[in-house]
Amino acid sequence: MIMGEDRAARRVPAIRWVTEEWDAAAPVRLREQMSAELAPRYAPVEHRRVRPPQPAAEEILVTWVAYADDVPVATASLRRLPDRHEVKRVFVHAAHRGRGLARAALAAVESSALDLGVGRLWLQTGELQPEALALYARESWQRVRPYAPYDRNPFSVCFTKALDERAPLPG
Repeated sequence: MIMGEDRAARRVPAIRWVTEEWDAAAPVRLREQMSAELAPRYAPVEHRRVRPPQPAAEEILVTWVAYADDVPVATASLRRLPDRHEVKRVFVHAAHRGRGLARAALAAVESSALDLGVGRLWLQTGELQPEALALYARESWQRVRPYAPYDRNPFSVCFTKALDERAPLPG
């Protein structure tokens, strides 16, 4: 501790998790921040990427947003597709990383999925996102072959996680 350091300056704001609509201002702003942060990583290979359509609001079952005081700092969503349920757009603002918020976002989505009777989740990330790859590995997600529509993108990395031991294995 630096002599004379103000205790208020070191205060870590309490985190409050709430559900919001996919297209509400806070999750939209966080997803925009995520896209802006990732754009430089993928710029050199942009010409080789195949981007699937973004989720439609009606596909999203729940979007979780973490607030530090009144500032949105993290988000993750659960998407329903005809053949699976996906975790979408897990993101933590850079100033709030290292506090377990990404893990908490995944846990919130997993809990919501269980409440809805979902036994298995899926997600897609990119090979140029080592932080995400490490997070999913730590959180017991199993890497699988990229599934449609991500199988057309050479930089896609896909994962699945059984929430219920009776959930069918990927195959």
